[in-house]
Amino acid sequence: MKINVISSAKYADKDILRGSVPVVIDVLRATTVMITAFENGVRNIIPVLSPEEAFEIKNRLKHDVILGGERDAEIIPGFDLDNSPYSYTVEMIKDKTLVMTTTNGTSAIRAASSAGDVFIAAFLNARAVAEELNNEVKDEVSLVCSGTNGNYTLEDGLCAGYIIDILKMYHDVELTDFAHLIHSFYLTSKADVHEAVSKAKHYRVLKDKGFEEDLEFCFRMDESSIIPVFSEGVITKKQAKP
Repeated sequence: MKINVISSAKYADKDILRGSVPVVIDVLRATTVMITAFENGVRNIIPVLSPEEAFEIKNRLKHDVILGGERDAEIIPGFDLDNSPYSYTVEMIKDKTLVMTTTNGTSAIRAASSAGDVFIAAFLNARAVAEELNNEVKDEVSLVCSGTNGNYTLEDGLCAGYIIDILKMYHDVELTDFAHLIHSFYLTSKADVHEAVSKAKHYRVLKDKGFEEDLEFCFRMDESSIIPVFSEGVITKKQAKP
């Protein structure tokens, strides 16, 4: 298995991704929120690039639609929910369609879809995603770190490194140079992943805004067997095989 790591959504180019299975990671917080939403019964998720696109879809679909997401880590005016996993409760989202736009994660998903169906990962479901990739015997995988505003972020890299570490248990893997670096970073940090990320820029932005509980939540590992998959404009859930 060949494994590449893309440093941010900015570099999720169709020529780079061609022939691989893209896996988008946005630990803080978009992909964590998506997994949580499926755990709590959301019907499906439509990732969009702008609030205007979200409002248009809600007006068109009308019923059982929730708008969620953020800009600069804050709720978007007119939206129902922000980008905190704690907001996506059963009472709010069960059997609803979630239309979601975030600063980085939803654009990374849309960009990566040029290569085909997109797996969505965070620490919450990292093992389930890795095992699904192993079960399907994928020849080439691209782990796409969403990053922040075009820049690499430590938390996404650590999650990518963790997925690589699991895949190495099942396969002889061929890593790109950057994937080697990411895996090495994970190995030196795995004793306390949360601590390793605590000085990262985006982490500190969220902490300064008062999202300490979100930060704790986003580093829960392997609590979900749900694998969100983006295909033909909609994210639906795939349950990992036992």
